[in-house]
Amino acid sequence: MAILTVDEVREFISDYAPNNYLIDGEEMSNTYISICIGLGVDVFNMMTPVSSHTPASFPSKSILLWATLWQMYEGKAALLARNTMNYTDGGLQIPIEERYELYKNLAAGYNANFDRQARALKIQTNMESGWGGVSGDSSYFPVW
Repeated sequence: MAILTVDEVREFISDYAPNNYLIDGEEMSNTYISICIGLGVDVFNMMTPVSSHTPASFPSKSILLWATLWQMYEGKAALLARNTMNYTDGGLQIPIEERYELYKNLAAGYNANFDRQARALKIQTNMESGWGGVSGDSSYFPVW
């Protein structure tokens, strides 16, 4: 399986300076995306049955993408929540930061995609690992 790269994640969400009209440069740093890839792998590995994949050995690029995006937008939502406030001047109320809800909704959508696909893969992997190894008590009795 091909490895999910920082550039692929950035391309998927189009996080490039020319596309970001309201902020300067790219919103997500390469380091931040790399951390979120690692966190996505960790979340998958901790789902039962527990596994020990790395970003290089991850079984599904799309599942890792959903997990990474979920982690990215959850983290950014925490930043935005810390910086949310309203400013009032002359009866006009102006929100300083209003992306928190948008980012939480994005995170929830990515989490739902990840959870649905990851659970299906874990169930399938678990069933395949038990194939041919399940037997009843009668299999220990001699057959004459």
